[in-house]
Order: sequence, then structure tokens, then C-alpha cells
Amino acid sequence: MLCIIVFIGLNFRSLVMVSMQESVLSIAQTVKAGLTAHMKSGMMDKREYFLKEISNAPNIKTLSIIRSDEVTKQFGKGFQNEKKVDQKIKDIFQSKTNYFVLNEWGDKATIHAIIPYIASSKGNLNCLQCHHVPENTVLGAVEIELDVTEYRNLAWDYLLILFGIIAFFTIVIIFNTSYVIEKFVRKPLIELLHLAKAIFYNTEHKGHNVFESEEFTNVASQFAKFGEEMKNLSSRIEQTTNKFQSLTSEMDTTLKDTLFAMGEAEEKRSKETSNHTRRVVEYSKLLGELIGLKQEEIDMLITAAPLHDIGKIGIPDSILFKAGLLDDDERAIIQTHTVMGYDILKHSQREALQTAARIALEHHERWDGTGYPKALSGDEIHIFGRIVAVSDVFDALSTKRVYKDAWSLDKVKEYFKQNSGTLFDPKLVELFIENFSSFENLHSLYYSESATE
Repeated sequence: MLCIIVFIGLNFRSLVMVSMQESVLSIAQTVKAGLTAHMKSGMMDKREYFLKEISNAPNIKTLSIIRSDEVTKQFGKGFQNEKKVDQKIKDIFQSKTNYFVLNEWGDKATIHAIIPYIASSKGNLNCLQCHHVPENTVLGAVEIELDVTEYRNLAWDYLLILFGIIAFFTIVIIFNTSYVIEKFVRKPLIELLHLAKAIFYNTEHKGHNVFESEEFTNVASQFAKFGEEMKNLSSRIEQTTNKFQSLTSEMDTTLKDTLFAMGEAEEKRSKETSNHTRRVVEYSKLLGELIGLKQEEIDMLITAAPLHDIGKIGIPDSILFKAGLLDDDERAIIQTHTVMGYDILKHSQREALQTAARIALEHHERWDGTGYPKALSGDEIHIFGRIVAVSDVFDALSTKRVYKDAWSLDKVKEYFKQNSGTLFDPKLVELFIENFSSFENLHSLYYSESATE
């Protein structure tokens, strides 16, 4: 609409400008005809009266004659009030074109024009009958300043009326378009949005679901149909999810029970004190909680810890069941149970068995790097390996074995204090000592000196 208004305004102004120019040209043509008549009748010396009368016509502010050099040479100088040729006039004579300047912004609008007269033998006003000059020679010009205030005001009135009509229709179109968009687009879309939200969140839709257009009615129907399908699908997914979660839970439980059973099998084969596997798991769980492990890490630890000594199934009975101290060769052989355990478990892609493999490999490493099989130190040892190391040694010292009697718990506590920062992680030892009563309770719960395998 703005483009249309600008286009119409510019074109209307051009039409008004042309009308003004035509008025000026009509006056100039009248002046030319009058002067020609004076010349042919031999009354050229009376032309000043004619020009004064023409100047008194309505809206003509000024009117003057400009003679070209060719006319001056033939007839001499004109009247005193006839305008002389200056550079601007010479340029107009050279171009042989009409010159117009419109001043429309003052209180009075004027158009200033210089209309050159060109000698021609054509038409009723045959200039060459009197002027001895070549065809198309500029004989002079009429300079006119015309008051066009009435033209301008009338043009502005019509233009404002035209703009008002366009603005009215523009407002009507905008209002009607807004009404149509509001009624047939925005409100139905909001209604569809509420319907979609109700379907998505499985809530009751409070809308009326009445649409003006068949298209939105069909879309709403499809939404409702889709919602029913989603409810059915959601119900099936929920059932499947529950079955899957139940199966997963069963599998996890089975895996834990299997790994624990394997740990107990190794325990019975090596004739460890009864419930050694259970105690190591419980001690490790308590240490994991004290050190601040996440719940999923603790679950993984207690799943994998039972297999820390699984490699002992590869140690000869003569060494494994020896009542006395082991010599250097025997000690070297029994230390290989860490690598054997790792080799047994490392091939599985299950995270629990990968974790068990690492614990089996690292639970005899020592904080100061004097452990085996890789002489790891400090944080190079996985936190699970460090935890199981404390738990395993605590159980080994506090229970009766074929090669030793059980140490008193006070003696065990002192041993850990002395070896904090050398054999064991000092942070774990600190927590172990601070919460020793909790470990004593677990020891009492799961250990009976008479109950050995």
C-alpha cells in the first residue's frame, strides 16, 4: 500500500507539472502568434502595448521578450525593457529546449519558464517570411513567471483525498485481514496447540474442538486419532519397559550371585576361613561409602570384589595348602595368582568382569610401589584395588588361617597405623581407623573362629 501511495503521488505530481507547463506553453504560443501578427501588419513598434495587456492576464506575474543576436542584427535593438541575453539564455538557445523551474513550497507557488522561439517555414506562422535566417535558428525566447498556487493547492487537495481513500481501504483491508487471521488461523492454531499438549501430557482437553474450516477440523481429528494411538503405544512401551527392567534386574542379580558363588568356590578350594568372600565384600562396601564413591560405583565394587582371588585356582595345592612359611620360589608362584585372575577375566566385555579383572590384578599393589605384579604406586592403583587391599589384609590378619592364628583387633589396628602411606592408601587407613567400630561389628557378624573350611 505504501508503494502504491508513493507511485500514485509521484505520477499525480507529474501530471500536475505537465498541466502547468502546458499553460505556460499556451501563453508563450499566444505571445508568439501576437508578435508575428504585429510584424506582418507592420505594427511591430506597437508590440509593447500587446505585451503589457498579456502581462495583465490572471496568474501571470512577469512576462518579457528576449531577442537573439540574429534578430538584433536584422532589426536592431529592441525596447529598453526587453531582457538581454546572458550566459544562461545562451545555454538555452544552444540546447533549443524549454526551461522550467517549479517553486511549490512557499506561500505562493510559481513556475518560471523560458520558451525559445525557433525559426520554421512550416505551419501558419512562417517565420522565414520576415526573418532572413536559416531554418531552426533560435529567434529569441519568451520568459514567463506564472503563479500556479491554485494548481498546487488543487493538486494537494486531490492528492490528500486520494490518499485518504487509499488509507481507508488500507485500514479496512488490515482490519479484515487481522479478523480473518485471528478467527481462522491464530485461534484454531492455539486450539490445536492445547489439544496437542493435552495429548502429549495425557490430560483432559477442555477446548471445544469446533473449527470454522474443514482443514482444521480434519487436523484436529488426526490429532485425536494420533493421541489414541500414542496412548496405546505408551501402554505397550510401559509394559515392555517393565518386562525389560525386570529382566535386567534379574540378570544383574544373577550376575552378582554367579560372581559371588565363583568367589566362594575359590574360597572353599583354597580353604580360606569361612565367609572370607562375604567379609571382604562387606568391608569394601563400607570403605567405598566412607570414601564417597557414587552408588553405582559401590554396586560395581561389591559385584566385582568376590573374584579378587579367583587366580588362586591356578596355584598348585602343595603351595596353596602349605601350613608353614613359603620359600622365595613358592612365594613367587603364589604371587602369580593376580595375573592369572586378570587373564581369566579380561576377555569379557561386561563391565563387572572388567572391573573384577582389574581388582584381581591390583589388590596386592602397595601405596609405596613395593607391591606386585606391576609395582604400581599411589593413585596409579585403581581406587577399587586400594579398597580391596585394605579389606583383604584386614580379614587375613583378623581371622585364623592354616598357617597362623587370628590377630587381636587392636593389633590389627596398630598394623594399619604403622603401614599407612607405605602399604596402604593413607586416606583409606584414616577412614578405617576412625570407623573401626563399624568394621568390628561386621567382623563379629560374619566371623566365627570355630567355623572354618
